[in-house]
Amino acid sequence: MLRQPQQQPTQEHTMPTTTASPLSRTLLWAIFGGSLAFPAIVATPRALAQDAPAAATAATTPQIHSVIAASAPDVQAFNEHLIILASPWMDGRLPGTKGMERAMDYMEAQFKSAGLEPAFQPSDSSAKNFRQPFSLGGKREVVEESIKLNCANGEKALAAGTDFKLTSLGKSGSGNGVVAFVGYGIENGPEGFTSFSEGHSLEGKIAMVLRFEPMDEKGASRWSGGEGWSGRAGFQGKIAAIAKRNPLAIIVVNTPGANDPRVNSLTAGGGATMANVPVFMMSTSAAEQLVSRCDAKHSLMELRKIADETKAGQPMSFDLGGPDATVAVVGRTEEKTVQAENIVGVLPGRGALANEVIVIGGHLDHLGMGDFGSREGPGKLHPGADDNASGAAGIILLASSLKKDYAALPAEQPLRTVLFIGFSAEESGLIGSRYYVEHPIYPIKNTVLMMNFDMIGRVKNGRLSVTNSPDVNGFMDWAQPIYAKSPLTIIKSEGRGGGGSDHASFQAVGVPILFAICADFHADYHTSRDTMDLIDRETSVEAVHLWHNLALSMAQLDKRFTIDDKSGPMRTQPMKVRAGLRTRESEDGSGLEIVDVTKDGSADKAGIRKGDKLVKWNKLEMKDRQAFVDDLRAQDPGAKVQAVVLRDGKEITVYVELQAAKEGQ
Repeated sequence: MLRQPQQQPTQEHTMPTTTASPLSRTLLWAIFGGSLAFPAIVATPRALAQDAPAAATAATTPQIHSVIAASAPDVQAFNEHLIILASPWMDGRLPGTKGMERAMDYMEAQFKSAGLEPAFQPSDSSAKNFRQPFSLGGKREVVEESIKLNCANGEKALAAGTDFKLTSLGKSGSGNGVVAFVGYGIENGPEGFTSFSEGHSLEGKIAMVLRFEPMDEKGASRWSGGEGWSGRAGFQGKIAAIAKRNPLAIIVVNTPGANDPRVNSLTAGGGATMANVPVFMMSTSAAEQLVSRCDAKHSLMELRKIADETKAGQPMSFDLGGPDATVAVVGRTEEKTVQAENIVGVLPGRGALANEVIVIGGHLDHLGMGDFGSREGPGKLHPGADDNASGAAGIILLASSLKKDYAALPAEQPLRTVLFIGFSAEESGLIGSRYYVEHPIYPIKNTVLMMNFDMIGRVKNGRLSVTNSPDVNGFMDWAQPIYAKSPLTIIKSEGRGGGGSDHASFQAVGVPILFAICADFHADYHTSRDTMDLIDRETSVEAVHLWHNLALSMAQLDKRFTIDDKSGPMRTQPMKVRAGLRTRESEDGSGLEIVDVTKDGSADKAGIRKGDKLVKWNKLEMKDRQAFVDDLRAQDPGAKVQAVVLRDGKEITVYVELQAAKEGQ
C-alpha cells in the first residue's frame, strides 16, 4: 500500500523547456539537406496529415517547417527526434540492420547530450557504455539464389526478389529436375483428405506446392468454417510432409485467387528450419510462367481447381510436362548470429531512495521492410512513426527534462534512480525487455515502477489510454490528482493480462506498471502507412508532460507502493521458475521460434536447441507466447513438463525439469 510520506513535494512540477540539440540539427541536415518542407500538408502541429483541402490550398498554407518553428521548444524537439527516427535512413529499425544501428546511435547520443550516465561496465574493463547486448539467435542470410526454367522456348531465368525468394525454412542445396505438382501438400486433412499416395516419393524432383488449403470459388477456405484458414494451411505441416518424401527443393506458390493479401508478396520466412533442402517462395505471375513453359496441358488456375476439387481418399500429385521439362535451382545460405542491444541511460538518485529505481522505457525497434509482423506483407518500408518512434522521441525528451528537474531540486531531497531504456526486439516478442528483467542493473525487487510509452503519436481527440497494475494499494489515490491536471482525457484501465508491449515483462515479475498508448487504435498499425506526417506533435508532448510529472512525483515519495497479497488469483505473480529459453511468435502462428537457449538452463538440459520451434508445451498448442507464459507462471521449481519441438521437419518430444528463478529477479 502507499503510505503517507514524511515529506510530500509541495509544488506542481512542470516539465522544463526542452530545445532541440545541436546533434539533432546536424543529423537533420545530413538526412534532409536542412529542408523540412513537405508540400501540401496541413500546417498545424496538431494535424500534420496530408489531405485534399490542403493540396488545393498549398499556395496559401504554411509548410511544416514554418509551423514547427513557431511552436513550443519541446514540440520542436519532439518533432526533430520523430523525423530522424521515422526517416527512411533508419530502414524501419529492424534489429540486426544498419538502420537499427543508426537509431541506437542516435538514442545513445541523445542520452549523452542530456547528461545521463552510461549503465554498463564491459567485462574487458573498457569505458562504461549505454548498451546491453543480447542474442536474437541465428539468422540465415542468402548467399546465392537462382531458379532457371529449362522447358519449352529455351531457358528462362527468374528474377530473385521479384519472382521468387529463398526462405529460411529450408537448408542450402541445388539441383535440376522435373517439377512435381503436389497440390496443397496436406497429408492429413478432414475426412481422409491427402495430397499424397502411400509410399509417394519425390526423389530427384522439384516439388511445387500451393499456399494455404483447398478453397471455394471466392478464394476462401473450405475447411475453416468461414473464418480465415484452418491450422492445416500453415507452412509447418505441408513442408514437413513434402520434405520427408526427399525432393531436390520445394517451391511454395502464392495461390491465384486466394482471398488473402499475403498472396501479393513474398515472405523470406524467418522461422525455424523445416526441411533439409532449399525452400523457395514464388509469386503467382512467376508460377504462371513456370506452368505455361513446362506443361502445355494446364494453367496455374486450372491446377488450383484440380487441387481444390480433390476428393478424400483420392491422392493428387503429378509431374508437369515430360522428362525434358526441368527446373534448375540453387539456394545457399549462411548462418549469422543476430545481436540486438537495449540502450540504457542512468539518472542517479540520491539519499535514502537512491537504490530504488523507476524505469522509463519503450521500444526502439520496428518491422524493417515488413518481413515479419506486417499487416500488409513484406516489400515496403515500415517507418513505424507511431509504433514506436513517437514513444522513443518521448523518452529522449524525458531524459533531458527530468535531468534538469533533478538538478534544480534541493541537494538534500532524496530521489530515486531513473533508468531510461530504449528496448530492442519488442516486435519479436518483448525479447529486449525480458532480457533486461532477467539481467537487471539493479535487482528487480528494487524497481518500484515501470513506465512504458508505446504509440503515443496519434492520440485522437486528446484520448490517452493509461493502464496500471491491478491490486496496488493506493496507486490511484496518488496518480489521479496528476491525471486531473493534464489537458488530455485519460482513459484508465487495469492491466491484468500483461499486454503486448514491454511493460508486460516487468508486470510478469511483480513490478507495478504504467502504460500509455493511444486510446483509439488506427488502421495504419504495422503497415507502411505508419508515417511521420500523421503524428500529432502537440498531444504527443502533452503525454510526455504527464509522464514527467508522474515520474518526478514518484521519484520523491519516500514510501513505495505494495501489491495487495489478498487480492486473489487474478493478480500478476512473479514467476517461480525459469525455462531457460527465449522465444518469438512465428509468422504463421504454428509455434514459438526458439531464438536463444541459456547454457545449463532448464531447456538446455532437456536437449532443446536454438532454432527449434516449440509447438506444444505441457500438452498446450503454442499458437502465441501468452499461453506459454501463463503456464510457466503456474509451475513450481522441480516440475517436469512435456515439450514438443520441431527440428528439421521432425517433431521431437522432450521433458523439461524447471529450475527455480534466480533470487532477486
